[in-house]
Amino acid sequence: MIDAYLDESGIHDGAEICVVAGYFGGSGQFKKLASAWQKVLTKHGVALHEFHATEMLRARRYQPMLLELTQVIGEYRVYPVSFGIVVADFNSYSEIQRRFITGATLNEKTGKFLSSGCPNKPYFVPFQLCLKQVTAYAPVGGKAHFFFGSDRPVAGYARSLFEQIKKQVREGSYAGTTWKEKDRLGEADFPLAKQTPQLQAADLYCFLTYRHMLERRAAQDWNVQPSGLLAHCLKNIRSIEDHAYQDKRCIDEMLEETRLISGFDWNAVSA
Repeated sequence: MIDAYLDESGIHDGAEICVVAGYFGGSGQFKKLASAWQKVLTKHGVALHEFHATEMLRARRYQPMLLELTQVIGEYRVYPVSFGIVVADFNSYSEIQRRFITGATLNEKTGKFLSSGCPNKPYFVPFQLCLKQVTAYAPVGGKAHFFFGSDRPVAGYARSLFEQIKKQVREGSYAGTTWKEKDRLGEADFPLAKQTPQLQAADLYCFLTYRHMLERRAAQDWNVQPSGLLAHCLKNIRSIEDHAYQDKRCIDEMLEETRLISGFDWNAVSA
């Protein structure tokens, strides 16, 4: 069994980039991280419920504490995972395609949708990619359980998407998907981030990743390497594929792969 704590950034109106990111690993390692995280906050006079990565990253007085926190993350066997998507690229696709890549289920016989997806919410593309990547690390016969902040926008749809995926597993319906480890998807839980150090670590890593992706996009250079606090957050990365960004080329490849597997003609799929 493994656990994963995920957060999202760039979900506001006008955002150029959306990112979902966090950490996965064993529950014992996460408990140790939570204890160490709390000690660093206490040392710097910050209560657990007062931690907010977005605000603190903008204030110079918190930089020593944030450095210690990112170093603490690297001391335990918890592993970073993140995916981002360029919003303009997402919006360039048809509603049918956006429904599919945000989780809508297609009937493999009729080519019609059995569920709605979220065609106006690009962050559900990286959300699903994180689920897929983490479950691939779960052992055969094991499960990956996921934790999201209960006050985050992702929570409501996450509940329904988890149920939809589990229904597909029960029915053996994997039309158009390359997600071989769907049966390793465990339960979803929604604790309060202000009470959960593991979610706060995900929040910090997620916002740092969001800023880095914005910098790469502004420079039109996707080879700019992570540095500073983000480099510390990535210390235990298992694979380069666990920290990735999705642009139009990546989505094209995803849709083409689906077409080759299932035979769907995107021009013929009906709502």
